[in-house]
Parts: sequence; structure tokens; C-alpha cells
Amino acid sequence: MRSFTIIVLLFVCSLAHAIDRDAFTITRYQLEVQIDRTTHVMAVTGKLTLRNDSKNPEKNIALQVSSSLAWNSITLDDKPVQWLGENYTSDIDHTGSLSEVIVSLPKPVPPGTTITLDVQYGGTITPDATRLTRMGAPADVAARNDWDQISDAFTAVRGLGYVAWYPVSIEAVNMSDGNAVFDAIAAWKQRHARSEFNARMIALGGNTESFCIAVNAEVSSCGESREVTGGENGSGKLKEFSNTLTLTGMKDTAPAFAIAGYQSLDRPTISLLHLPEDTSLARDYALAAEASDPLLHDWLGEPGQPARLVELTDPNANPYQSGAILFTPLRQAPTPTLQLLLLPTQVAARFHSPHPWIQEGAERFLQAVLVENRSGRKAALDFLDEYREPLVRAEEAANPKPDAAKTVPEANSADNTLLNTNDELYLRGKGSFVLWMLRDMLGNAAMQSALAAYRPGADKDPAYLQRLLQTSSKRDLEWFFDDWVYRDRGLPDFHVASAYTRSLLSEAYKSFLLTAAIENRGRAGAEVPLLVQTPSGEKVVRILVKAGQKGTGRIEVPVAPDKIEVNDGSVPEANAGNNVFNVPPPHEGTLPPPKPEDEEKDQNKEN
Repeated sequence: MRSFTIIVLLFVCSLAHAIDRDAFTITRYQLEVQIDRTTHVMAVTGKLTLRNDSKNPEKNIALQVSSSLAWNSITLDDKPVQWLGENYTSDIDHTGSLSEVIVSLPKPVPPGTTITLDVQYGGTITPDATRLTRMGAPADVAARNDWDQISDAFTAVRGLGYVAWYPVSIEAVNMSDGNAVFDAIAAWKQRHARSEFNARMIALGGNTESFCIAVNAEVSSCGESREVTGGENGSGKLKEFSNTLTLTGMKDTAPAFAIAGYQSLDRPTISLLHLPEDTSLARDYALAAEASDPLLHDWLGEPGQPARLVELTDPNANPYQSGAILFTPLRQAPTPTLQLLLLPTQVAARFHSPHPWIQEGAERFLQAVLVENRSGRKAALDFLDEYREPLVRAEEAANPKPDAAKTVPEANSADNTLLNTNDELYLRGKGSFVLWMLRDMLGNAAMQSALAAYRPGADKDPAYLQRLLQTSSKRDLEWFFDDWVYRDRGLPDFHVASAYTRSLLSEAYKSFLLTAAIENRGRAGAEVPLLVQTPSGEKVVRILVKAGQKGTGRIEVPVAPDKIEVNDGSVPEANAGNNVFNVPPPHEGTLPPPKPEDEEKDQNKEN
């Protein structure tokens, strides 16, 4: 018996290693999900339609759900099929592990052919932050992020990336391995971008008269309860709620649900599902959202659908955004804080791009614009600056500088460009900086015109947004998109190579002309502001400095400046420590001004 067990285990292990987990795409989910909130149990039956997208006939299929769920039955054409199950360590689930089955079909499925399997599985979903705590995260911090659970008091479950409550198939990934988890999830979502998802949700337990389930901005509805026989030995009465969860694609939104006795607060541009006792807080959130409507209207027009908020009853849970829906606790907070929290969801309700860097970059970019409108440019740049230092470190690692002993080829990385990255640091951080720099270069009108003309269905190649911006601004932006979007060339490194002033005499007044040469020692070009402090305030001249080149700017000022500074923080750069320059006194009389190269030598000695 022992030798037989060893043989079976060896067979399972060899089969698990040989399986192609990307071979099959689940093109359609048809599930019935029974949820018993009192016992934390989820029981699922249904059908999966799978298509062989590999180049070879495939006889084996891998299917995975959370390790807290167990497979009970798998059939094909009403006949049981052979399958072997084992735990599969992977951080795409909050438990840090999956319950995986390898299904052996009676005959291979040809490429491009579909089959339909009937499946049954179930188990409990309770709070579990194993994948985070085993990495060293404090238990309370981990619990605030991985809050998914089924219970009377709090039921909210997110999909892939948190709880695999519907079947998937993904190679094992670990959160300690950089962006491996995010890359794997993004690849799965891309494969299932057009997959249909239908689930009839049936919830038992609780004392509420109705429950609500919300998945994305297209689905948010409430169902009435009815009494059914339940409890131990079938005695007693339970409340049953039913509703349907439907998605027409799974690229942008992971199926998720929350169950509670919600009330609905509906405004023209936002809809909130909240607990009855939090009506006053819900109104505060609605007012904060509506305070951002004028800005959003100017930039994105009217929403095609309201943004949606679903209250999480756990006050410690971290908010979770999925497209135009936000799952969040309702907390007392100043209106500006609530505006920043809600704005990305409101942007998603009005604007959609198939490119994550445009979508997430636009959400954070408009947060910065909101801050600027309220508190000024410096406050907005401080908001953007939260991502600057991490971005500098990431770019330094991706684009090391050459040294005397080793020649490093010119950066031309295709591994982590804005077009193909799944790293939030790049999508939200670098993406928002890119849009901010474009706004500084082109102005609000050109940016707003391009966004108004943007159509997600027409965005079929990477240069689509570039062309819209070029049309609205009448400027060539190929160099900018090549350095910042299409390739990862790192960051610029600006340095004031030289600067001098000379007198400008007129009958009315005396003024000075400042001339500055800016050198870019980095590999990405940008149009950077040069700041000059004068008695009447700050004056700015913008200078285009491409990678490895110099640019010159001139500006008239009423008083000769003694210091100037390149870059106000609007352009992320590799080294901001050499941006201040001491300007020598202006030359008086008829002699020519100092040569820029002489000024550069003197300044280099000073630095």
C-alpha cells in the first residue's frame, strides 16, 4: 500500500510539472453559488466552457480554486472524468495556496476546440493573510489588506488576486518575487478579456430583509429575502437572498461581491450602497464626490454611468477599487481627503483606456490637478512627489550607469516600459508624471481636447494617444513618447551648464536678460522649467533638453538674479541635487558677456 501511494504521488507530481496551465481559456462561466453566512460556507456548482488555445491537442486540464475550497465532482457529458488533486503553493490567493486538480480527459482536445465541464466545489472563506504574514508583514497590517471573508457580520469577497472563488489556471507565483503576482494576474486577465461570467448568488443567514451585490459599474442591485427551511436537521427558518452577477469580460474587473442589509443613496454621478446607520456618512461621501464634478466635467465630460461605492462593514479594511466601483469603509474625514479617495473611481466611470498606464495614470494625474486647483502647484507637485524617490530607485536598477571598468549599453529596455508593465509604481507613478509633463508642455486646452476625442475602441496601437495630442497641440511628440512610453530609457538628469545676465537699457526702465544653458546627462529628454526668483515673484522659462544634449533658455527679469534652479519637481529626474546654480553678477558696459564654456568651468570648480 505504501509503495502504491508513493507511485501515485510521483505520478501526480510529474503530471503537475508537465501540465500547460495556459493551454485552456475559460470562455464562459455558468455558476450557482450558495453562501451560508452563518457557517462561512460557499458551495458552487456549474459549467465551465474551455477552449484549447495552445498549438497542440491537449488531454489534461489544470483547474484551481482557493486552498480553503475543495473539489467534489468534475464531469464531461454527464460522465465522471479522472482527476487528481493537490495543494499548489501560489500567492494569487490570500491563503498562499490553491486547491488544484489535473483533469484527464477521455481524448485530446484539438487546438481551437471547446469543451464544457460540469464542476462542484466548496468550503469556507474566512479571514486569512498567510501570504503576507509569511513575508514578515505584521498581522494587523496584513489583515487590513486581505479582509475577504464570509460571515453574518461581514461578507465581502474579491476575485483573482485575493480569493480564487471561481476556477482559474495560473503557474505558481510568489509575492516576494518582484511583480510576478501582478504579471501573472494581468496575463490571465488579458487571455480572459472576452470571457463571459454569470453567477447566480444565493445567500443564507442574517437578519436583514434584503441584500445587495455589486461587481462593477454595470452591475449593482439588491434582492429581497424570503424564508426557507434550514438550520440543523432542516428545522427552523432561514432568510434566503438571491441575485445575479454578470460580466461580459474579465480584463478590467474581477468578480467580487459584498452582502449586507444595504440602503442605496443615488445621485446623478455617484451611487452608494451603505448600512442604514451610516446614512449621514454616505451623504458626506456623496457631497465630496459631487464637489469634484466640475473638474471632471472639464476634463472628461459627463459619465456614461455613475461611479459606485459599496461600504465595507469592517472599519479597518483597506479600500479596494475595481474599475468604476470602490469597496471601502465609511469613515469620518475632511472633504478634501474624501475627494482624493473617490476621484479615481469617478475617473473610471467617465474615462476608460485599454492601456493600464493611461487609465491609472489619468486617475492619479487628475488627483494632482484637483490638489492644484485647491492648494496650488507646489501642493500638487508634492502629491506627485510621493512616487518620485521609489521611481528613481527603480529606474536606477533598470538602467545602471556605465563605469570605467564596464561599458553598459544604451538603455533600450522593452521589459518594463509603460506599454507592458504591471507595476503600480510605473502605471500610477510614472504614468501620472508623463501626463503632467504633457499638460505642462501643451496646456490644458490641448490635453482636454485630446481626452475628449479619445475612444477606447479606436486605441488599437501604442501611438494612438500620441497622435491625438499632436493633432490638438500641433507639436511633434515622437521624441517624448519614445523616451517615456515606448521605451524605458530611465530618467533625465539636469544640470545648469552655464548662466549669465546682461543689462537691457531703455528710456523707461532697466532690466536684465538671463541666458542659461541646461545640460541633460540622462537618457530621457524633457521640457523642464527654469525658475528665477525676482522681487516681483517667480518667473519661469521652459527649456526643451533632449537626452545627452543641451538646451538654452532666455528670460527678461527686473533684477539680476544671483541664483536659479532647474526643475520644480514636475519632471522626475535621476539626480535633483545639482539643480541650483549661482549666477555671477551681470556684466556692465559694452564688453561682450562671458562665454558659456568659461562660466561652465568656473561653476564646475564651485560644485
